[in-house]
Amino acid sequence: MELKEAMEAATADLDVRPGFVGDVMAGARRRHTRKLLAVTAAIALVAGVTTGVVLTRSPEPEREPLTAADPRLTAATSGDLAGDAEYVRRSLATWGSSRSLVSGIVTEVSTDAHVFWAANTPNGPASLIAQSVRVRGTPDPQTLVGMVHDGVVVDQSVAYQGLDNERSIYRLGTANLTYVVMGLGQRVFWSVNPVRGPDQRYSREWREAEFNGGVAVVNVKPEQKAVFVRTNEAPAAQDFTRQRLVPLQEIREATPVEPRPGLGWKDVMWASKRQEPSRPASSQDKLMSDDLVRRGYLDYDSAYASYPLWEVRAWLPDGRFAVVLEMSGELIGGLYQADGTFDRVLLGGTAVKGAPLPVRVALPDGQGTILAERGALVGPEEQRDAWLAPPGTTEVSLVRSGNVTSVVPL
Repeated sequence: MELKEAMEAATADLDVRPGFVGDVMAGARRRHTRKLLAVTAAIALVAGVTTGVVLTRSPEPEREPLTAADPRLTAATSGDLAGDAEYVRRSLATWGSSRSLVSGIVTEVSTDAHVFWAANTPNGPASLIAQSVRVRGTPDPQTLVGMVHDGVVVDQSVAYQGLDNERSIYRLGTANLTYVVMGLGQRVFWSVNPVRGPDQRYSREWREAEFNGGVAVVNVKPEQKAVFVRTNEAPAAQDFTRQRLVPLQEIREATPVEPRPGLGWKDVMWASKRQEPSRPASSQDKLMSDDLVRRGYLDYDSAYASYPLWEVRAWLPDGRFAVVLEMSGELIGGLYQADGTFDRVLLGGTAVKGAPLPVRVALPDGQGTILAERGALVGPEEQRDAWLAPPGTTEVSLVRSGNVTSVVPL
C-alpha cells in the first residue's frame, strides 16, 4: 500500500481538517525524516485501537535468532529498582501478557524482552523495556520499546535502526504529571509556562533535564504546559521549530472530539469571489500554521493540540492573499504576497461561539475586513459563509437559517 493510502486508511475515523492528509504528504517531501515519527505513530495508534497481539512467541519452525542491534537489550538495568528482582519479574510478566499497542506493524516478537531501567518516580515505580521484533516493510529486526507502570503497559513504539524516529517519552499521573524521557545520546530540554509578549509572540525559558542511567524524570503540574525537545543545543526563547517529544497520552488527547471546541466549524470558506489558486504560489505545499510557529505566534502546545478544522480565505484587491483560522480559541491568520512570501500576522481576538459574525478580522492597508459566520448568507450579495467587506463598512446584512434577516453593526 502506498504511504498516502496508508495514511488515509489509518485516519479514516479521525476528525481532521479538510486536506489534512494531502498537506502532510506534500510537506513531507522536505521534512521526511523529521515527520516519520508522526506518520508511524498515527498508523500504529489507529491500528492498536482495533486489534492487538499478545507479546509471546508462537510455536514456529527453527529459524535464525530474532535479535535487534540495540544495546538496551543487553544493558545492565539502571535505576534505583534495578536490584529489585521481584519488581523486574512482575514488569516482564505484565509486558509479556499484554496486548501490543503497535500490533498493526509488528509481525513477530522475540523472547529477549529486557528491563533496562526500573525506578521509583513521584507517581510510583515504573520500568522501561526493550524487545526485538519484526515489523512490516523491513527484513531487519527492530526494537520495541515501552513502559510498564502500575501493572499496565502505558506505551510502546518501534525504534527503527538508523532512523531518528524514537519518541521514548512517557507521562504518568493526572494531578501531578511525571515525564520519563530517554536521552538517546542527546541532551533534552524542557519548558513550562509560555509567556506571550505585547507583540503577541510567545517565548519560553528552557531547562536542561538531568539524566541518571540515560533516563530523566521531570515532575510538573498539568496547567504548566510542559514541552520537551531532544537536541544537542538549547533552543532560543522564541525558537518553536524543534521537534517536540509527545507522549502517547497527549497524542490521544490532541484528537478532536465532539462537540468541537471553539466555534465548532469545519471546512474551507471563501470571503472573496476569486478562489483560484486556492493558495498563493510557494505556500501550496505547507501549512500556514508553520509560518506562525516559526515566528512565535503559536506556541508548541497550541500548534500541536489545536490544529485548525476550518479556514477563511480571501484574495485581496491588491493581489495579496489572506487566511484566517482558529487556534486554541483565538482567531489568527496570515497575510501573503502573491508569490507566497509571508507578509505579516493577522490577529482577530477571541473566537466567541454564538456571537453574530464571530469572525471579524480587519486587514491592513485599506483592504477591508474578513467577516464570517458558518451557514449564513453574508453581505449585500448574500455570499455563503463569509464576505470580504470593503473598507468603511459599518454594518452587514445577515441571513440565517429560516430566512431570518438581520443587520449586524461592525
